[in-house]
Formats: sequence, structure tokens, C-alpha cells
Amino acid sequence: MVEVGPATIRALAGGSGYRPDDAMVSAALDGIDDEVVLLDERPVSVADLWRVLIASVVGHRRGPVIVLHPSRWPRTRVNRVIGAAAAPGRRVIAVSRSELIMGDHPTAELVIEIAADVIALSRRSVLRVLGCTEIEAVADAAAEVAESGEVLLDVAPGSAQSARAVREALSRRGLTTRDAHTADLAAGAWRRRPRRRIALAAAAVLTTLGGAVMAWSLYDSRPARDAPLPEAAAASLLEGRIAVQIPPHWIVERITGGPGSRRVQVTSPTDADIALHITQSYAPETTLTQAAEVLGRLVAGQSPGVFVEFRAIDDVAGRPAVTYREIRAGRVIRWSVLLAGSTRISIGCQSASGREEGIAQPCEQAVASAREVGTAARGAASNLSTP
Repeated sequence: MVEVGPATIRALAGGSGYRPDDAMVSAALDGIDDEVVLLDERPVSVADLWRVLIASVVGHRRGPVIVLHPSRWPRTRVNRVIGAAAAPGRRVIAVSRSELIMGDHPTAELVIEIAADVIALSRRSVLRVLGCTEIEAVADAAAEVAESGEVLLDVAPGSAQSARAVREALSRRGLTTRDAHTADLAAGAWRRRPRRRIALAAAAVLTTLGGAVMAWSLYDSRPARDAPLPEAAAASLLEGRIAVQIPPHWIVERITGGPGSRRVQVTSPTDADIALHITQSYAPETTLTQAAEVLGRLVAGQSPGVFVEFRAIDDVAGRPAVTYREIRAGRVIRWSVLLAGSTRISIGCQSASGREEGIAQPCEQAVASAREVGTAARGAASNLSTP
């Protein structure tokens, strides 16, 4: 079993025993949504970097590999790791952290994964993702779901302070918490099935929890008629302080006049109604809650019916966001406002009214991949590059 994210890449059981270089691990995790990342001041392919890291921790094993990933990760991230682990004749099994934990604790009502930047609440799927400073909101959400049962905490390295605050907030609401140690769970499953060395893989195919049958996601690298098709290639848009993945060959232009904020507009070459609008602002030490308060006042001050469905706390592509819809003549723009480091990123996903499905996949890809590339990039020109 290989653990990937939120803060490490390592073999939990059955690996080579090799510990990857911290700088390589950080580069791979920080750049997982990009095509190219800087390592020792040199650009390297993110796909190649992940293949090297997974190969180093797996070693020369040719049997099945289980990839344990954060529950909040979108499909694009999981598929990147699956592709890195794939080899001829090897089956790769992707299991989320909450699935592993609840498989060993079937009576638990909720799993809370606490990372350095976000906190995810899960049962059999991700219920909500909140910022690590929104402790009371986390506790309120947990109390709605786990009225009397046990809550399991999955604490990433470097998140002890947030975990302590979550425990205290849950205790005030009468909820019992216990730490879930995924490394121990993985090692125990490995020891219980020494002959095959894939005990968890067998359990992962079909697991019954409380009478519900749950299938884990399987990927077999051997060719098969029903094997998933590879995802379309993406382009990396570098603009100012941020990087965002967009569909290749879409038209990129800066909008500096007319209504709305200065922004980058990325339009489908075959349908002018399908577009992404991307804006950014330098907002150090700002929380998503503070951003929601400001945006809420701005939205409330506009003409009725233009900005609707405002949500101060939402989840888009596995990331906490402030969301709302902008209604214009003949088109709808679904806005997601994120925080990435010291930068507030707004991504608007435009489509013709009633045809939102046309922008759904590019929208998810853009939101999932949007990230800050550092203060040195402030004021830099756009650089559109395809892999």
C-alpha cells in the first residue's frame, strides 16, 4: 500500500523501504494539478516525477498496488497517481482514507480528515470541505451528521493544533472522538493475509458496511475493452500569481474593459457561449469566511436576479469555495471563489442558459488545479503552454 497525500508519499506496507527526498515529495504534491513543476530551480514533468516517486517506494513488486489518497481529492488527482503506479500486469486499486478507516470501524458515523490547509468530513463520500480555521463550522457540520456516534479523526503531519481545536469543539457538542491511525490499519491488514500480501485489496473489491455494499475504484493497467479512456490533455495557463489548467486549444484573451473585473477569458473554439473567466487578487492573511462576508455584501447590493444562489460555504472539485451564479442575457456564469496561499482566485464557468453540462468538465478541472505559483510571479505575463 502506498500513501499519497496530503503531506507525504510513502509505502505503508509491502514497499521497498525507501524514503523519497522531501523536496521531490513537496514538488509532486504541490504540482499534482500541473504539467510542469520546478524542482531545484529546474522545470520537470509532473507525470515523470510521480512515476519516479511511486516506483521508488513500491520497489520491484509486480503484484497489485493499493493507493491510499485523501477523500477530498478529485478524480483528476487520483487518476494521475494511478497512472504513475501502473505497470504491465499490475493492478492498481485506489482507496480513499475515509473508506479505509470506516472499513475497520463500521459503527463510526463520521471521519474527519485534518490537513494543513483544509478539513474534510466524510462518511461513504465527502460531505463537506472547510478551511482549517473554520473549526466551529466543522464542529457544527459534524454534529448534524453524527448525533450520537463516534467521530474518527485522521490527522495529517503538521496538523496537531487544528486537531486539538476540533476535538475540543466536538466535545462541547457532546461528540466522542478517537484518532484513526491509517498506518496501523494498513500494516494490520497486510499481516493478516501474508500469503497473498494483498489483504486490503481483497477487502476493497466488495465491502459490506451496515448492510450497504460499496465497491472501490479499480484500475487494471492491462489492456481491456472496458478500460477507462485516457483523459484529454490539458494546457497550463500561467497568469500573474497563479496557474490554472484549461482545455488545450481554447482561446485565451485578457479582458480589461467593459463590465466586470479585469480578467482572463478562456473560450471554447467551437462554442462562444462556453468559457472560463479567471480573476485573482493578492489577499494575504485573508480567510475564506472573510472573503464570503465581503462578497455577500457586494452581491446583496446588486440588482435583484443578477447574482443568485450565494453560498458562503461550498465544495467545488473537492475544494472549499464561496459560490454564486451570475445571470445575464442568454448566459449563466457559475462562480467559485477559492483561496490559494496569499491569493484569492475566482473562476467563472460560463454557458448558455440550460446548457451547463458543456462547461462542467473544464470547470472542475480549472477549479481543482488553480494554485498560487508564488510572489515572484506577480505581474508576470501570461504563458500558455501545452504538455
